[in-house]
Amino acid sequence: MKKTKKKFLTMSALALGVTTLSSVTAFAEQNSYIEDATAAAEENSQPSLLPKHGVEGAASGFEPMANNSRSTTSYTGGTLKSNTWLSSLHSGGLIDYQVSANYTKTDHQYIQTKWHATIEAISTSSTAKVTLSTTGGSVEASTTSTDTIKSTSSKYYQNTKSQKDASYRSNLAVQGKWKKVTLTNEASVWGNKVVKKAAINSQVSVSK
Repeated sequence: MKKTKKKFLTMSALALGVTTLSSVTAFAEQNSYIEDATAAAEENSQPSLLPKHGVEGAASGFEPMANNSRSTTSYTGGTLKSNTWLSSLHSGGLIDYQVSANYTKTDHQYIQTKWHATIEAISTSSTAKVTLSTTGGSVEASTTSTDTIKSTSSKYYQNTKSQKDASYRSNLAVQGKWKKVTLTNEASVWGNKVVKKAAINSQVSVSK
């Protein structure tokens, strides 16, 4: 199974724009192939890795520039929600992120959040790069002279003991002449009474 607030910050001099997408279908058609996911952290470790600039939630200082939540119903009637957050751009091209999967029941065995980043360059004559950081190692993607949109391979974090949540937070870095960076997160639950895997995507973008 290894495949796997809303308070706007003052705009920086880079004049960032933010887009929240309620559907991933149109964007997915532009993505390059997403490789099999690799672990972001040891399963069931409840990682507490913090972004360099705070933690998700107004009380703790992490104020998302963009966030999106989408939900679906599992085979047994539980509600599964996918949540994705991106912060504003910090110095050095860093953007904090958080992803999570939330489920209302304990009738499953596995709950997983799986995510990847996509970078879009201004044009084919320029290059843009995104590096997605996790404790399990970083993944990156760069645009080319023939492809202005590139996606990293996926990372995942998984709990296996019927927990109601699987979440992860860190940061990504953008370089070059980029136009937009997007984070896509798939939440999923399966096992035990949930004999048919339930999954739902959420997606957010930050534009330069």
